[in-house]
Amino acid sequence: MAYLFKTIRSGLYKPAGTVEIPFLGAKVAEIGQWTLQRRGDFGPDAGLYDLHAAFSFVTDALYDDDEYEKVILLNLNPTQQYRLEQDPDGRTVREGRSLLKEKVTIWSVDRSR
Repeated sequence: MAYLFKTIRSGLYKPAGTVEIPFLGAKVAEIGQWTLQRRGDFGPDAGLYDLHAAFSFVTDALYDDDEYEKVILLNLNPTQQYRLEQDPDGRTVREGRSLLKEKVTIWSVDRSR
């Protein structure tokens, strides 16, 4: 299946995204801007993206705590939000306020609630 967009960028809507811990009901990071780069059209990487994000703030103690599951939500505009799910083989690299997550799938979130 061929995809229309190779790169998707955050828009002017702020915050551009969040990192949340659902168990605690806590927002542990806010994303100032992000880019999703499609990995390929065919083969095992079809439908997967790499996320490059810059945090506007992050609570290091909670973000770095592996005991809690974190959910990344990206806001494209006021009505479109996407949740990321990382492939088990995906790599995550965080340096300060920069984040790279490889091999993620994006899922639309219903914001009507």
